[in-house]
Amino acid sequence: MVDLDFLATLQIFRFFTRAELEAAIPLFKEVSFAKDDVLMRIGDAGDVFYVVIDGELEVWDASQPPRQTGTLKRGDYFGEMALLLGGKRTATIVAARRADLIAIDKPAFDQLFLKNPKAIEHFARVLSQRLAGVTRAERIQRATTTISVASSRGLQGETLVALSLARILRQLTATEVVCVEVRTGEAPDPEAFDLQHESLDEVSRKFLSVPFGDDPGPVVVRIALHVGRDAEVYGFLLSNLVSKLSETFSFIVLDLGSEHDGLIPSATAYSDAFVALVDRPGEDPGMGAPRSMKVLRLINLHNRSSRPIPISASDPFVLPRSRALARPPLEASEYLLANPRSGPGLPLHRLAHKLLGTSIGLALGGGAAFGLAHIGVLQVLDEAGVPVDLLAGCSQGSIISVGYALGLPASELADIARELGAKRNALAVSDPTFFTQPGIIAGHRFLSLLRPYLKGKENFEQLLLPCRTVATDIETGERIEIGSGRLEAAFRASSSVPMVMTPVKSGERVLVDGGVADPVPAEVVIDMGADITVAINVVPRMKRGVETVLSAWYRRLNAFNPLNYVVDIQDMPNLFDIVMNSMQILQYELGNFKAITADVLINPDLSDFTWIEYYRANELIERGAEAARKALPAIEKAVQAKIVPIQRAAPRRAPPTEA
Repeated sequence: MVDLDFLATLQIFRFFTRAELEAAIPLFKEVSFAKDDVLMRIGDAGDVFYVVIDGELEVWDASQPPRQTGTLKRGDYFGEMALLLGGKRTATIVAARRADLIAIDKPAFDQLFLKNPKAIEHFARVLSQRLAGVTRAERIQRATTTISVASSRGLQGETLVALSLARILRQLTATEVVCVEVRTGEAPDPEAFDLQHESLDEVSRKFLSVPFGDDPGPVVVRIALHVGRDAEVYGFLLSNLVSKLSETFSFIVLDLGSEHDGLIPSATAYSDAFVALVDRPGEDPGMGAPRSMKVLRLINLHNRSSRPIPISASDPFVLPRSRALARPPLEASEYLLANPRSGPGLPLHRLAHKLLGTSIGLALGGGAAFGLAHIGVLQVLDEAGVPVDLLAGCSQGSIISVGYALGLPASELADIARELGAKRNALAVSDPTFFTQPGIIAGHRFLSLLRPYLKGKENFEQLLLPCRTVATDIETGERIEIGSGRLEAAFRASSSVPMVMTPVKSGERVLVDGGVADPVPAEVVIDMGADITVAINVVPRMKRGVETVLSAWYRRLNAFNPLNYVVDIQDMPNLFDIVMNSMQILQYELGNFKAITADVLINPDLSDFTWIEYYRANELIERGAEAARKALPAIEKAVQAKIVPIQRAAPRRAPPTEA
């Protein structure tokens, strides 16, 4: 039955008296559309006017690829211009979630509005506002995002994940969030809301708050469903619930459990994202075609059948074993919020960042001693509370990337850099090949020196953050991304500076320093799944008069060589300098070019340093920190560009007080 009280509140119907609206009821037809249904397409005949009673719709233009230009919610209407002007549809309308509408065909539209000057004036004003929004290219943000969490049968962890996500999303966005625990059973739970028999207007009676410190926390509600229903019925019931909750909450996180077959496939009817707890990457979560729904997979290593995987991409997320997670879900979620950089805290915070579109990836470029500046960047990001979600590194950047991905804080990386950079350690990495191999040093001592700092971690499966290193196939010029196997092999290949360190044989490939092909691997970070990419190119421009210690020694010694005066080459650089300077010029220019796809580029001023000056670790780290402080506003702006639209679009109705 058409709700006349609601229609009377809409501007377009305020031109009618109550009696006129009652007389118009036969002209109204109620229609419903499921999530992802297309109501109309560009070019269709314009013969129906719609009013949104419930749900949410997306408006898409004719761009290639199509661009979303608007969102339609309860009380909005559309389709009037094609009826007024007699043209075709100029936009495509898609149901973002189940929607109920009133449809008014052309004869009824003409009868109601065509002879009403005030209505025509109102339509013209609304059209101008919509066109202005399109011209300004305003960012369109859905008011409510629905996230479903479920486990494959026999797996555990969905309740902890759902509750933790709800709490993290509230913390990150400062918007209202509800966590809905959905369970089926023959006997109704007296503490749960019976979705099949109670009115949705009464659901707020079952709301409970989950406080955390001074924060009231998200709202929690338990929903009871009867067994024996199929996915279509569950989809219909939960779609109605989502529509009701979307009047109040920016995020709805549904815990669908793992026991009932019908619940998981129903998620496509009402969910914008689906977090599936699975045993292995690529596993079918059991929902069929997800259509527009984003599907993310999470492997919970507390499940005995789940095995570690190389952590080298954003998805799947891996929840490691931890005693903290053996607690009840509420207590465990408190630990995760209080310890976001802990082993189990990192993947769930990364998951929340990915759902918000704010996951940050760092591309750490190569540059020998210059690369120590990366540590300063990491220190500033840590101090500012900017979360790093994944990393890719080249050469020296690969070593620091692996260390940070293992969980070593930037402060500890700085201590390691100072210790290893001491001049007394300069010869510790030297294992000359005496030209029996294609490199001055073999690289075995290099690995022996770094191995203790891995703290017993050997493989990519033991990382806490996704990480890849970049090497170059010297025989083909290809960039080779390494994201599995032994960690020391990965950064050894990435750090094999041509002529300095012996290349690494890997299968049929011969690998050298990644800086030859991709000195700043921003594209790799994007491919790994980062939403916001920060690239750091530490290699500076060449500066006249700045020379390495080795070059200075060679120049002084060479002054005593009488042959130099015969051929007049005493002021010429030596062969080694020519090779290293050529690489520095190449990596500076190519690095900035490769970083062009990044959202933020950081270029520390290191022109007064040389590639060999590891003993100046403190100065190099501070230069990196200075550059990072200057870049912080740009990074924060990129994050806020995703968060602010969520806050602006948030429903304005406050959640009811606790029952």
